[in-house]
Amino acid sequence: MMFTAMASASAQWGGKGRGGPQAPPPMLQNPVMNSGAEYSMNVTGKGGPKEMTVSYALVGKEDFKGSPGIWLETRMQSAELGGEMVTKMLMVTGGPDAGMKRMITQPPGRPPMEMTDMMMEMMKSHQPQPSSEKPDMGELVGTESVTVPAGTFTCQHYRKQEPKGNLDYWVATQVASFGWVKVTTPDVSMVLTKILTNETSHIKGEPQKMEMPQMPHF
Repeated sequence: MMFTAMASASAQWGGKGRGGPQAPPPMLQNPVMNSGAEYSMNVTGKGGPKEMTVSYALVGKEDFKGSPGIWLETRMQSAELGGEMVTKMLMVTGGPDAGMKRMITQPPGRPPMEMTDMMMEMMKSHQPQPSSEKPDMGELVGTESVTVPAGTFTCQHYRKQEPKGNLDYWVATQVASFGWVKVTTPDVSMVLTKILTNETSHIKGEPQKMEMPQMPHF
């Protein structure tokens, strides 16, 4: 299934958000713990092209109020970030409580911070709600051999029409848990550079709870 709650990770990629197509978050079909995938991404748009490295990894399991959850970690590196930005999300994978339940972030050179319950509720109100329906994969174009820096893969090529152009993506079962080998949209191109194994969290230190910004008093 595809976690619709992972839209928050997709938004970090520098796409157009609600205004247009962007590269989708990875698929999590038959999750394999401690597996991961690293991608090279190019984003075009205002301010000129941007290059970054994005990685996804499954780094642990934890129950949330009796429901099984998986820790999904996203890591981003670019010249603009000045290091590695790590975001770790606890995803409940099924049932009425499916979705993202906890989030920990660690910017380069700073301690990790965890969103409070209030922040999570605010974020949830702005996110698409998880659905038990099969996700819209678009049209199956065919089976193709695709060569990327990580190797050559036999892929299923899907195409989905979006308001501002086609979203094309190539999926291979050899990429454990995540599937994506290549993605192209009018604004984003992404290719698999490395399959990751034996992954553990890159969060360093004990997370502290984020504080809500203080509103000015009048």
